[in-house]
Amino acid sequence: MRHSGFAVVTIIFIVLAWFSWKNEKSENEKLTSFVSSSPAATTTTARTNTNTNVYDSQHANIEATLCTVAQKWKTTDVNKDGLYNCIDAAVLFYKYYPVRDRVAIIINVNPRTGMNHLFNAVLINGTWIAIEPQAYATNHRSYLMRDVWGNQYDNSYNRVATETYARFAR
Repeated sequence: MRHSGFAVVTIIFIVLAWFSWKNEKSENEKLTSFVSSSPAATTTTARTNTNTNVYDSQHANIEATLCTVAQKWKTTDVNKDGLYNCIDAAVLFYKYYPVRDRVAIIINVNPRTGMNHLFNAVLINGTWIAIEPQAYATNHRSYLMRDVWGNQYDNSYNRVATETYARFAR
């Protein structure tokens, strides 16, 4: 009887450990699933989904938020460090993006290319799209990270930093 109780406890422990590992793996996959593709590929991917209205409304939200960031970025020091930089732009984008559960603050530190940058990601049709929040303020035609940063940007270095920086959005 003692052995069967030990076996049941062991099996329960193994099942719980497996679920915990699977959940952690899923969270890690979410962290690295941010997309950095060309505008054509992003548009094609997003529009092949049957709900094109979601893509269109999110695109409009992105553009409106980028306009707000462009207006406020050089006058709003969100973290009071005396600088107007990517931290301020990413936090402002996060603050003003109208759909809070579809926006994140992302950090990308790539020692190979020297990139150390904060930006945003927006969820469109189940895909996270990497957005350069300074794009309109710096006169870029595209707001996609890959288009703005080219080969300097490698999305495998993306890490979610919303929890760290969202406190400045209040």
